[in-house]
Amino acid sequence: MEAYNNSIYPVFEADQVLSQKELNALVSHLEEQDRLTRKNLIGIGIVCGLDLDFTNSKTVTITCGSAVTSLGFQIEWKGGTFNKYRNYEVPDTFLQPDCTKEPYLKPIFDCAKQYDNIKNCIELLPNGSEGEGVLTITDDTFFEEKVILLLLEVTLIDQKNCVTTNCDDKGKRMEFNIRPLVISSVVAEEWMELYSQPKTYDKFSFPRYILDFSDTSTSIANTVLEQFKKVLTHPFLTSISTAIQTIYQDFENVLVENTGLTVLNNSKNNIKEIVEEYEDSVYIQYLWDWIFDIVSCYNDIVSFSEINPSLCCVNENAFPFHVALGGVTTEENLFRTPFIKTANATNEAYGKRKEVTLLFQRLALLITSFEVPKQNIIKVTPSTIGNVALSEKAIPFYYNGILDLNEKWHPKLTAKKQNDTILSYHAELPNYTTKNEVKKPLLYDIEPYNFFRIEGHIGMNYKKAIENLNLIKNSSALPFKITALNAVNFLNKEVDISKFDGRWDDLETDYDLARKRVYNITEFVIKWMDLRREVLDEKNIIKKQNIDNFKNILKQLKNLLSNDLKEFLPNYKSFYDIFKQLNYVFLFHRWCIQLQNQTLSTIAEDLIDRLDDINELFLEDPFTVIYEEAYLRWEKTYKDLFFTTFLKKHPGIEHKAGVAKGGTFVLVYVDTSIFKAAEPPLLYTNLLNTVTAYKKNIPIDDTIKDELISSVQFDDYKSQIKTKPKGLAIDKCKQESDNIKKELLDIVKYNLEATHTDEMKAYLLSNLKQVFEYEVGSTEEKISFQQTIIADFYLPYVCCGDGNTLEVKIEVNEPLTITLDASKYCNTDAGEKEIKIKGDSGGTFTGTAKDAIIQKSDKYYIQPNHPSIATPKSYNLQYEVNEASSNTIEFEIVSPEVLSWIPNRDSNKPNVFLFNNGNTNDTHDYEFDFGDNSPVITTNEMEIRHVFNFDEVHKSFTVTIKQLGEVCSNQQTIAVSALTNTTQGDFNKSDFNATDFNAN
Repeated sequence: MEAYNNSIYPVFEADQVLSQKELNALVSHLEEQDRLTRKNLIGIGIVCGLDLDFTNSKTVTITCGSAVTSLGFQIEWKGGTFNKYRNYEVPDTFLQPDCTKEPYLKPIFDCAKQYDNIKNCIELLPNGSEGEGVLTITDDTFFEEKVILLLLEVTLIDQKNCVTTNCDDKGKRMEFNIRPLVISSVVAEEWMELYSQPKTYDKFSFPRYILDFSDTSTSIANTVLEQFKKVLTHPFLTSISTAIQTIYQDFENVLVENTGLTVLNNSKNNIKEIVEEYEDSVYIQYLWDWIFDIVSCYNDIVSFSEINPSLCCVNENAFPFHVALGGVTTEENLFRTPFIKTANATNEAYGKRKEVTLLFQRLALLITSFEVPKQNIIKVTPSTIGNVALSEKAIPFYYNGILDLNEKWHPKLTAKKQNDTILSYHAELPNYTTKNEVKKPLLYDIEPYNFFRIEGHIGMNYKKAIENLNLIKNSSALPFKITALNAVNFLNKEVDISKFDGRWDDLETDYDLARKRVYNITEFVIKWMDLRREVLDEKNIIKKQNIDNFKNILKQLKNLLSNDLKEFLPNYKSFYDIFKQLNYVFLFHRWCIQLQNQTLSTIAEDLIDRLDDINELFLEDPFTVIYEEAYLRWEKTYKDLFFTTFLKKHPGIEHKAGVAKGGTFVLVYVDTSIFKAAEPPLLYTNLLNTVTAYKKNIPIDDTIKDELISSVQFDDYKSQIKTKPKGLAIDKCKQESDNIKKELLDIVKYNLEATHTDEMKAYLLSNLKQVFEYEVGSTEEKISFQQTIIADFYLPYVCCGDGNTLEVKIEVNEPLTITLDASKYCNTDAGEKEIKIKGDSGGTFTGTAKDAIIQKSDKYYIQPNHPSIATPKSYNLQYEVNEASSNTIEFEIVSPEVLSWIPNRDSNKPNVFLFNNGNTNDTHDYEFDFGDNSPVITTNEMEIRHVFNFDEVHKSFTVTIKQLGEVCSNQQTIAVSALTNTTQGDFNKSDFNATDFNAN
């Protein structure tokens, strides 16, 4: 504020006669300096106290306190309780005083004109007040929709000293009265527009990741990925962008600098561009984490309550003679006059402004620097979780420009020049830090941290990821557990029992006993027949050839019973078929012996007894009993491998890009290959064919064979074997059953719409599906990202303890894999890039880039310039052959950039050109070919100077500028030419003509 008297005041001398003008000028100057000091050097508004306490709806207490009006007047209030009032008219000596003789007062009373709209108002009176017009508050709604204010009524009053015949003017006086008034909240709202209230902002509440399996048409893996998209919707991103723009514009004048912050005015376009690039990739989880970072950074700014709007130039008309105290409700309390500091140039205030500036710069960097590294390794970084600022957490790995982000990540550490202590996935980058405890944090004390960020595993083969992560965990003795779960549907499917890698000691014992019994009995029978082969053949009981065949079959049967139960179980069904056929063979032989020998000899009866020994061994069928028990145990065990089973037991999983200390880190992967049953080994197949052929060639009538076969009641010994009926009838029945189940679920879903939340509806439907054992369709799930980690979660406690003796092995066999030599290609590249396949050829490709594949002989190539992948973004491929699926690979297609080099001719030297790079943030190297046979140069300078030798023959040159270090061949050509109106002679040239005589 500029002083009204222009800082002029009188200086008195001895014996000087003082005029009223000189005295008033001095008083006015001193009074004005007091007010200037208050409002320009301290602040304006309610300093302390002046709180409202409504004892009841008819009484209010205004506590003592101090305030400074926007004109700098100080209001000192002693407090009081009020239950009476009177209708009051604000005097004209305040609203429109005559100060023509006191012009120095005019600027003050000009500010009083805004109170004309409350000329007729209500004044509160203390308890016990009496007199004419004093009323007691009896209406319970008296204070509703009203605002209480303290009005500093400054009146200019004439002083008169009248006698009987004369009233001489004795001057004027200024009176100050503080009046508690009650005004309409509508008027108070109009006054609020004159001053800036400290604005409040609502924090964003980030949604939880909650899985919803109510959509039966979507695979489990796709459901897991789709849930990450609920923060990528248009309304949510729009609300974030709008909030960022609002808070940035409100704080823009407070910030120390605005460099690089223009993106905050429209952040949605940048966010949308990144989302479109990654939303269909396996890295969608990182988009969720990225949006979470942006929301957290915004909330950090909202929480930055230490810096309030401060003023340098005060609007004197804001509240020149009053302060508003609020009202009876929360809405009216919003009208309360705040205290606004004006000392915003102190070191402390500047430090706060610098801190909030760094927060905004960090927000801008988060929005513009998201990028998932294509080549990465798994790292575990100590961090913090809970109700803490983003600054207290480790810097994630999905950002570029890490060195710049590091300087903005933690404003307080940056102010202390300690930002090299911030932990990050990228802490080992050059120039990030020299501190080993930051580069290798797991080697140092981890007590200050309650969380571990785990990054780099998404998109990696799950077997490799589990192996690497376990290595890090065990080598660093980290306090958390790891479990891996398959995100595929296991209903009506069977996991190959060969995947089991544990111990069933009781079944192992039973199997060993049964196997040894088979060995002993078959060995005895073989030796018995071999010792009597001549006699058996001579008496036509059994031929030598049949004995040899029989011996061979029994020897092979013994070899099929492996020493280890785990090796036997996967091939049990094939073994059982052989076992069954052998039983029939023995029956046929027994019948033949009895048929051909009406009177049985002793040796014939002995052979029949030996065959009965073997037949009884088969009918006991101990291997089926062992297999069934092992299968029942395995069925219960393998379900724990799947994500859906885990969620039923542990529904409280969270996604936070890591795991809490002492918790369980859950890796979610996709692998449908575990359902593909192993083919029976060749030795099983050969033996079955041998036994079947042997049985068929036994010379017995087919009718008798059928009777003998039907006489054996195998089902009595295999009551637990569950076989599915075959044929069109059962298929139609299943189809109709599925339709009925689907209709029932649709009806339930419709009825739940109006009465249940989405989360509760999903929970109920999921449980109802379990009752139905519901599975839509019978076709194989076609899921992308096979054998790949697609997401991670954590539980805040250790689950799945080691007390169980069952374990599931992770196969270490080399999987079907595909690779590309590079992760980026240019869409103008006409070449073909080979896709290297480790496995069989002759398969098919799936994924967003499948149409860009061509096959030559047994090799496959991708065409970067194919129209189907012309749009610059990330694409994926997966390869399938012989019912096996490969890993999913991702690559990025980029397009050529437009270079922005600008030529400028030197105004003093026409042959000299300056080439300036229009991209001020460019750090690329460039190759310059000036087209005049001068050496080609390579440089990263932003300005290049070159002298061209123009003459009559060479009047122009074409400059070729190539950008280096990019996938695309980014190139720009610039034509430079000589001036056509030159008046300079060319005597230095070898030719001689009329132009040599041109002169300036």
